[in-house]
Amino acid sequence: MDWRGARKSGTINCRPDSVKILLMPTSQATAGQIIPVQEYVREQAGVFSRLAQGWELHSAVLLTPAEERTMVREPAQAVPQKITERLGPLRVLVVPYIGCFKSGDAVCFSKPEGETHTAVWVESEGRTCLVLASKEVDAHDTGFEFLASVAQLLVPKLNPGEVHSYSELLMKELSRKVPGEIDQEAFEAKQKHQRSAGQHSSHQNRFSVYREVSLVSTLAEYMHGLWHDVQVRVGPEHLPVRELRNRMILLSQLFPPNPGYSLFARELEKQEE
Repeated sequence: MDWRGARKSGTINCRPDSVKILLMPTSQATAGQIIPVQEYVREQAGVFSRLAQGWELHSAVLLTPAEERTMVREPAQAVPQKITERLGPLRVLVVPYIGCFKSGDAVCFSKPEGETHTAVWVESEGRTCLVLASKEVDAHDTGFEFLASVAQLLVPKLNPGEVHSYSELLMKELSRKVPGEIDQEAFEAKQKHQRSAGQHSSHQNRFSVYREVSLVSTLAEYMHGLWHDVQVRVGPEHLPVRELRNRMILLSQLFPPNPGYSLFARELEKQEE
């Protein structure tokens, strides 16, 4: 089993000293119990429901049909087939909370103290197991975390040509001094890159970091736009509409939408034709 990563939320403090980690099947789990993610993934051998394109779903939380659709099913259907083929088998496990402890990340059936994750993933038995936290999180936000995790899993699997295409797009934006970015994390990475100008080695390293953060965020927003209509945010910290559109066009060329899915409004597409 190989750890791949985690998306974090919550506070920074982790205080596991007074926490006893218990190992038991989900069917026997009750409030207050904590199960290491590795063990939780390994123990889930029950019935899994089928998601789009062969992916699987298991939930330790009782979800309404609407919650299940919003958290996982509809976002999964929006993921372009070329991306699903690149990622391979994926198993999504919805849990109450994911706690961060010195001994490792763990599925928590009550709200843990300290730092938490919104998602973690591991590779096990030839598939990626993506664990999503769902308690105290809006169903739509969980759905977006699912897509953001898919984006993070995809980026290391991109080929050099795909990475180069995005690098060229970013460098053109930088040369035109385009302000803002797709989200706050990418904006901060961009600022660090710009501040390192004049320091060649550091500048190159900062660009690589900036490119990866920006690419993950832009991929997530691309799939988000395929899932449903989204509102474009404006302001000095946000990417201008023209540059946002150029990024979406590039990603739609690299990873075309599934049949029946459109990136832009039908009326706008007809006008451009």
